[in-house]
Amino acid sequence: MNSSRDATAPRVLLVDPYLSREDPMERKFIELYPSLGLLTLGAYLREHGVAVEMVDLTFARSTKPVADRIARFRPEIVGVHTKTLTRTRALEVAALARAGGALSVAGGPDAASATQGYLEAGFDAVVPGEGEAALADLAGAVHEGSWPQKIAGVAYRERGRVIRGPPRPFLQNLDDLPLPAWDLIDMEGYLGRWERKTGERRAAVLTSRGCPFDCSWCSKPTFGRTFRQQSPARVMEELHSLHARYGVDYVRFCDDVFGIQRSWLDELLTRMEEENLGMKFECLARVDLLKPDLLARMRGVGLQRVYVGVESGSQKMLNLMNRGTKLAQIERTAEALRREGIRQFWFLMLGYPGETLEDIEATLRLFRRFSPDEYSVSIAVPVPGTRFFEEVKGSARAPVPRTGAEGGRALLFDGVYTERLYHWEQRRFGLEAALGRVRSKLGDRVVRRVGKIADRFHERVAAPLLTGDAPKDS
Repeated sequence: MNSSRDATAPRVLLVDPYLSREDPMERKFIELYPSLGLLTLGAYLREHGVAVEMVDLTFARSTKPVADRIARFRPEIVGVHTKTLTRTRALEVAALARAGGALSVAGGPDAASATQGYLEAGFDAVVPGEGEAALADLAGAVHEGSWPQKIAGVAYRERGRVIRGPPRPFLQNLDDLPLPAWDLIDMEGYLGRWERKTGERRAAVLTSRGCPFDCSWCSKPTFGRTFRQQSPARVMEELHSLHARYGVDYVRFCDDVFGIQRSWLDELLTRMEEENLGMKFECLARVDLLKPDLLARMRGVGLQRVYVGVESGSQKMLNLMNRGTKLAQIERTAEALRREGIRQFWFLMLGYPGETLEDIEATLRLFRRFSPDEYSVSIAVPVPGTRFFEEVKGSARAPVPRTGAEGGRALLFDGVYTERLYHWEQRRFGLEAALGRVRSKLGDRVVRRVGKIADRFHERVAAPLLTGDAPKDS
């Protein structure tokens, strides 16, 4: 893999501490893509005179590749991408950087949400916002021996106090960013894995930064509610490059919400039609933006799958979450996706404050009605910096989950019901999904009968036991 080798240049080693073999969600959904944030950061640093290498631990078994690269490359800075799932591993990397004489710098959403915690746990600095210009300036200061000093967008500790540099403005024109530095990692490791699993060479593309919506459980520590979008021409440049260099024929647009601006999306679809790369694609979108006529056109251009945040089948709960969506919009979009033959992946959430058994039943009925192709049902996680967290922090049971096994499975605050009830409800959705898959073989009548038996058992036995409402012996 390529890197800048100028001996006089600052040296930065970027690290993605994610180990897929430790992530139960990866084993279930097989959704592996490299970190576009790190690849774009690497490309930016190289354009600004920094020697860059990267260690991607996705397919590794331990952090040994990081130690080996530090010994060989001798970086002045080790920059680590963080999220809750990889916090423990990120701290291991920080210790390796310290042992190798390098400055450890944390970036990404988890460090942005818990800047002081990362500094107290061993990181030398945190870049809580947009990282490109901040890390380039920090690399220059470290190389010249002028750090620590206040650098815009960088936080560090001094004499036990957290020192924050002045805020750094966001990059306004995303077209100014270089294409991701795919050569820094083993792209064939990802593409080959996808090809063996699906017959397609799949890659990820990010066309925007930020999300203007304000769901009460969503944390946006890096970009806030800003929204900036690449031009359709710049997006097509990236698609052409992936296709020509790596034979990519399937793309996941991994924006927080894809196609927020209809005029932008119409222009992109027109360019995709005219330039005819033959790429299939998938995206994450909101039900209130996916109009039936748009879905028909997207399907014609190559749309295969849409991830939608349904969250709940109760309008009361959607309102409490500040989703800004209506049940009628969910139903319209689910029906349109089914009519167009587009696979739909539903994100569902249980345990949000205010939810009752009746609300859960409403979600199950909606799920049963549309039987999405894929789904995820998680227990609500209160992330620091969100209104949800502020609402429940007084009754918190444990810190934000550190591992994938905890995320979405543990009840982290005192809710109305027990964690066991939510685990039981997750299994009920699993049964509904299984019945949906065998409907064509067993027939509607058999499936409905099994469903009714399961519902009666839940109503008469499981729910009373799990909520403490079981009848007492006389």
